[in-house]
Formats: sequence, C-alpha cells, structure tokens
Amino acid sequence: MPLGIDPTVDYAFKKLFAVPENSDLLIHLLNAVIQPESPIVVVELLNPFNEKKFSEDKLSVLDIKARDSAGKWYNVEMQTRAVHVLRQRLPYYNSLLFADQLSEGDGYELLAAAITVCFLNDVLFPGVESPHLSFTLCDCARKVQLSDCLQIHTIELPKYNFKEDSLGKADPLVKWAFFLSHAAELEVSDLKRLLPEKAFIKATGVMEMIGATPQQRAFYESRRKAELDYKSFVAAARQEERQIALREGRQEGREEGLKEGLIGQVRLLQDLLHEPVTSEADLMGLESEALTQLCSQLKKRLLPE
Repeated sequence: MPLGIDPTVDYAFKKLFAVPENSDLLIHLLNAVIQPESPIVVVELLNPFNEKKFSEDKLSVLDIKARDSAGKWYNVEMQTRAVHVLRQRLPYYNSLLFADQLSEGDGYELLAAAITVCFLNDVLFPGVESPHLSFTLCDCARKVQLSDCLQIHTIELPKYNFKEDSLGKADPLVKWAFFLSHAAELEVSDLKRLLPEKAFIKATGVMEMIGATPQQRAFYESRRKAELDYKSFVAAARQEERQIALREGRQEGREEGLKEGLIGQVRLLQDLLHEPVTSEADLMGLESEALTQLCSQLKKRLLPE
C-alpha cells in the first residue's frame, strides 16, 4: 500500500523539518541545498512547529526559521504554487531576516548571512532548465560578487527527471527532491530500498506516523483539503477570466463581464472559507473597485502568503 502522505503538504513538511526532535533532518536538508564549505552541524529552531497553534488556525502556518552554530539565519519553506509575486516576496523576507538581526547600537559586523530556501511544487522560471537556482548579490555581467550575506535558493521539483536505477549515486538534494515528489505514491518498503540512508529512513517514519495517528492525519487532511480547494478556486477564477475575455466586445460589456467575474470569485471564496455566501443581487450593487478589494481580502484569508 502506498505511504499516502505527501511531504509537500505544509503540515507534513513542518512535521519533518520544524520540530526539535527532527533537527537532524533539517541539518541534512540544508547541507544538501547549500553545500557549505564547513557542513552545518547544529541548528536552533526559532519558530518550532506548534501543533496546538496549528489546530487553532489551520490556514496560517509559518515558514521554518532557524539559526546555525556559526550564526547564519535560515528561512525554509514549501510552496505548492509558483505565483508571480513570489519573486518579490522571497527577497523581501530574506532582507527582513538579515536586517532584523541588529538591535539599536549594534555594528554591521555582527550581521550574519541570511539564507532562504524555497522548495516549489511548481515552476517559477520556465525558461531555465536547472531545478536548483542560487541567488546572491553580484554583478552578473562581470561575475563579481558583492556579498553572500543574502542568499536565496529555489528548488523546482517538477524539473527533476528521476531515474530510480541511478538514485543511489545521486547527490543528497536530488534524493530529497525525489522523496518530496514521490514519497506519497510509493510503499514504505520501496522508499527504504531506494533511499536507505538514515535521514530518509527517519523521514519515512515521520510520514508513517502522520498516517497512523488519527489527530495528525486529521490535521494533514484538513491542510491538504485547503490546498486542493485553493487550486480549485484558481482554476475557476481562470475560467471566469476566459469567459470575461469573450465578452469584451464593448466597454460596457467589458465592465459588466468584469463585475460578473469578480462576483463569481467572491462567492466561491466565501464558500471555500465556509462563510455565508452573499447573493449575486447584493454583490451586483457594489462597484467593481469594492468587489476587487473584497476579493483580495478573501484570498488573503483563504491562504495567506
């Protein structure tokens, strides 16, 4: 029987890497991505995963923040959708991770590197073949690096072309990418055969525990459902946009079509949030700008960045 627990669902991802007893898995993952000259040996979780907090707010789970023994700061996250705004959000939060290290009166020499690692179950850079990209402050034309104090790593899982017969000789990042991409569909015995190293055996055990523990399984399923619902919303919204495009013959028709699309999105979002769904007649009385604002507010509440 397949394992049935998808490690890319954020509840499972944080059970893997954001609890103190699994700090060895986070260390293994960070070393696989960053490949530092001196391997990371100790990390301190700055926001350890709190299951009670998760149960109280199922739609808001923080990224994983940690600091190693050399003082470097890390932000690790799993994104299921490569939304365009991610290109702005990743540098913004990485800069905050860097700047927030200093208190009033501290010198700049106290600043340590801030490193963001973002796994994506989608493609953010369609024109680039490599699944792992590493960004720092540099002059690209002259290949001169200003500093490595700000680093952003993106790992696009769909770009990997896995071959099971060569997986044993693959580097650790490829193995983690395979685990994240395919653990849910494989049997435990197959995972242990393909990934026999200690870190992956333990990671498989964590996924097994989620599946075997009723409360954890319920938390996992609720989060998985929220992500599936959001994907359904995105698909429905795109369909609305296509329908609007077909009605753009005249300006007034365009305005009417836009309004109908916004009304459809608001009602769908309210339904996904399990809130009373406003009637079409009441929403039709609102201006397009007000509908746009309402739609934006509902989107943020459904699945915050």
